[in-house]
Amino acid sequence: MKLVNRYVMFLIAAAFVAAGITFFSAPAGAQDEGWQIVRAEYGTKNQHNDVTDIVKDLVGRGGVNGRVAVNNQTMGGDPAVGADKHLRIFARNRKHEEREFDYKEGSFVEVRAFNVRPDDFDDRPANYGAQYQDDSNGIRIVRAYYGVQGRTVNVTELLRSRVRDGALNFVVTNSALGGDPAVGADKVLIVVYRYQGTETATAVREGNTLTLP
Repeated sequence: MKLVNRYVMFLIAAAFVAAGITFFSAPAGAQDEGWQIVRAEYGTKNQHNDVTDIVKDLVGRGGVNGRVAVNNQTMGGDPAVGADKHLRIFARNRKHEEREFDYKEGSFVEVRAFNVRPDDFDDRPANYGAQYQDDSNGIRIVRAYYGVQGRTVNVTELLRSRVRDGALNFVVTNSALGGDPAVGADKVLIVVYRYQGTETATAVREGNTLTLP
C-alpha cells in the first residue's frame, strides 16, 4: 500500500511539473523585485532639483518602450544651465541594501531595474481614458505635486480643474494650491503633463508663474 501511495504521489508531482507548477519556489520576478526608489536628484552636485516624484511617476508607468530619457524636458527643467548634469537615483532593495544609480544627461533609465507599482502613483479615475482621451487641442495633466521632499501633496485634480481652453496659467502660491504642506520651506510645484502626444514634466518654484503649454 505504501508503495502504491508513493507511486500516486509521484504521478501527481509529475503532473504539476508538466503543467509548469512548482511549490515552495517563487518566480524569478517575485524573488528579485528590483530596487525601490527612495530619492532622485537631477543636476550637479551643488545645483540640483529633487525629482523623486517625477522619476517615480515616469518609471511607474513604464517610460517609453521601457526607458525614461534623462534630459531637462523630462526632469522638469534645467537646474544648472550650461553644466553637465546627472540624474542620481538612491534606491533600496528588499534586503535593505542601498545603492546609488547615476545617469548622465542624454542617457536613459531602464525601467526594469526598478520596482515601482503604477497603482502607487496613479490616482486617475477608472474613466480617465475616456475623459482625457483627446489632448490634441490642449494639455492633459497627468500628475502634479506641491511641496518639498518628504512633505508633498497631490494636487493633480486641482490643476485639472483649473485648465481653461486647453491651457493652464497661474501663480504658484499656497492659496492657489489649497494650503501649505511645508510651512517655512521653499516649495516647488511639479507637473507631469501631456501635450500633442508628448509627455513631459516641469517644475515651478513657489511665487513663480506656471504657464502650460
